[in-house]
Amino acid sequence: MSAPPGWHPQPDGRDRWWDGRQWTDHYRDPAVEGATQALPAAGTQGGPGVAHPGGAAYQGTGTGWQPQQQQGMSKGLKGCLIGGVVIALLLAAGAVAAVFFFARTADRVVDEARSAIPSGLPTELPSDFPSDLPTDLPEGQTFEVGVGDGFDIPGGSVEPGWEVADQTVGHAIEGMTISFDDDRDIPAYFSLSFRGTDGEGTVDTLCTAIREDGADSADATCIPMFGDPDTGAPVTVETQF
Repeated sequence: MSAPPGWHPQPDGRDRWWDGRQWTDHYRDPAVEGATQALPAAGTQGGPGVAHPGGAAYQGTGTGWQPQQQQGMSKGLKGCLIGGVVIALLLAAGAVAAVFFFARTADRVVDEARSAIPSGLPTELPSDFPSDLPTDLPEGQTFEVGVGDGFDIPGGSVEPGWEVADQTVGHAIEGMTISFDDDRDIPAYFSLSFRGTDGEGTVDTLCTAIREDGADSADATCIPMFGDPDTGAPVTVETQF
């Protein structure tokens, strides 16, 4: 345990002040021990043999001059603390004001949008609206194929020979051609679902092909895949129409 504050003799014959934690720069001549002198004013020299660096004030005791202990928080630290509290309050008030402003703005935009909607919109289809729209679109099917295999889709078929190619980011379906076997203008649309190489989850893509100018075939366009598909496992195909 550390020694209590007090004067302690030094090898040079003087006493040095120990503040309970460390040695200070205050010294005294042992000859003044027990002397009673008036308390020196701050910024002046004390009694004989007692050093007062920086003009520190000293208080007299029965064991000689001792440094006066400062109590409480310094004015500078108090000022910083008060300033920090004021800044925090200002920031909080600004945030509340911003939320209130944006809420009022959003309400105003919604009100303006509502007022701009015409009040006389029709609630029924016009009498000349076509009633013979096709209703016999083929239902979707789900089945499995291998990578590169050909398979049938509604209104046509996927030719064999397609592959999964690596890209700078992710993977893509390349070399996929759709052959059409009827005169419909409905685009081919289907999904491919690969197993992930980690054994969990799937890597999916959507493919489509549009028949242009009555052509017999068209190249399929598929969305890039950003996972890592297992190309050695079966691929699940789901046709849409």
